[in-house]
Amino acid sequence: MAEPQSLEALGAFAEAAQDLVTAGLERSLGRNFACADVCNQAAEKALQAVNLAREGHRAPYNHDLAALGAALGTPPEIIAALADLSRYHPETFYAHTAPELADDVVTPEEVVTCMAAAKQVLRWARAIVMAA
Repeated sequence: MAEPQSLEALGAFAEAAQDLVTAGLERSLGRNFACADVCNQAAEKALQAVNLAREGHRAPYNHDLAALGAALGTPPEIIAALADLSRYHPETFYAHTAPELADDVVTPEEVVTCMAAAKQVLRWARAIVMAA
């Protein structure tokens, strides 16, 4: 039988994967910022899943995904993907952009980049969570 933290890690990873599906839906609706934000959330949940698998608990919340990733010892290419996604956390994004302009400010090209970055993070996390 799986350990409780392994089950919790799998649950967190499943939430991250579902968020990636939601991001795709937002993208198809032309809601560019919503897509980027959900990609950010997917990556954060994947990082939490890794922390659960390794440590048995969630890491303290830190919306700087690169810092959270660095604390987990992620590879440099994952840190780069996380840094890109961190720009789309609402607190960070709305500090410089009015909410009503968000979907116009985030370009379709940025959305493609966000989706690719989130997928990269989830692929990395999957191997760790599934081995726990």
